[in-house]
Amino acid sequence: MKNIFTLFLIVSLTSCEDNSTLKSILESNDVEQIKLKRKQIAAAQQDFSSKLQIIDNKLEELNTNPQLPIVETYKVNPVKFDHYIQVQGSVNSDELINIYPEFSGIVKNIYVKSGEVVKKGQPLIKIDDGGLKEQLFQLEIGFELTKTTFERQQRLWDQNIGSEIKFLETKSMYEAQKQGINQLKKQIKKTLIEAPFSGTIDNVVVKKGEVVYPGRSNLMMLLNLDNLYIESNVPEKYIASIRSGNKAIAHFPLIDKTISTTIRQSGSYINPINRTFKIEMDIAKNNLNIKPNLNSKVRINDYSNSSALMVNQNFISIDSDNKEYVYKISTNNNKNYVSKTIVKTGKNDGANVEVISGLISGDMIVSEGIRKLVDKARVKIIN
Repeated sequence: MKNIFTLFLIVSLTSCEDNSTLKSILESNDVEQIKLKRKQIAAAQQDFSSKLQIIDNKLEELNTNPQLPIVETYKVNPVKFDHYIQVQGSVNSDELINIYPEFSGIVKNIYVKSGEVVKKGQPLIKIDDGGLKEQLFQLEIGFELTKTTFERQQRLWDQNIGSEIKFLETKSMYEAQKQGINQLKKQIKKTLIEAPFSGTIDNVVVKKGEVVYPGRSNLMMLLNLDNLYIESNVPEKYIASIRSGNKAIAHFPLIDKTISTTIRQSGSYINPINRTFKIEMDIAKNNLNIKPNLNSKVRINDYSNSSALMVNQNFISIDSDNKEYVYKISTNNNKNYVSKTIVKTGKNDGANVEVISGLISGDMIVSEGIRKLVDKARVKIIN
């Protein structure tokens, strides 16, 4: 205590003496003397600051219960990271058609109804042939005689007997009648409309007795619900990362169902109007009541890293230079300190972001108490 009082007395007397000397120097208006005094005071100030720092360090060392900032920490470990983009999708089918007649006439019979499941080749509608079968019967009778005559002329001609003109006339008549019969059979075949593939009948619009015309009369719709796919338009900026084979997750809000799928086809053409390209994704097994034109929200995997360093975005701050940083923990003599560490981030999943550089596996960073920290501060960890 006596030493402290003596030190205080000496400092006080020195201070009084310095103030008196400083006053006289300032009153002298001697520039050189004033500059010299300033230099002496600055040196003394630096000396006092150094000594104060030494004293503070010693006090901190002797303090068994310092008031340190309290923080929580997070250990950075590599994890699997899949990034997704979201686009809108619509369900389509490779086998979905409106059926039109190829023959004009009156609908004679309708063999199916809406909702019925049919097999490929199963009869759907019969159109009255308008007497074509009777014409065919008459032609076939006449054709038998022409065929017999031609075969006889053929045998004679092979033996160099008979007129060449007579043989050619018979041959021409035979081939013309044969072609006419084949054409008529094709026309008659068109009067029976069959299912071009297996599927489900939907929306039968034609009625029995109604007159139908090729290309104008829509009879019904046929679709295969086991051969559906999702079609989406993807912005052109993803053309390098979205390709065939990428994983995708499709959710159908109206039926509250979700399926996992993959991209089966990625388009090579960019639509100049909306700057998108098309992709298609299979619906492997339709047991979820999915229908064509049903809308979906599709999440597409555009980036994956099996050992990504993921950090909660709340752990990252931005400094005045617009650089992202975290506070990394280091230990010295059983004391914990923080150091401001600049990091570079990549893609995120909403809550967490991938750290591309600045951290390594095993680093401990501050997760709570970030806002009250300064670089190189000593902290207390309460994990």
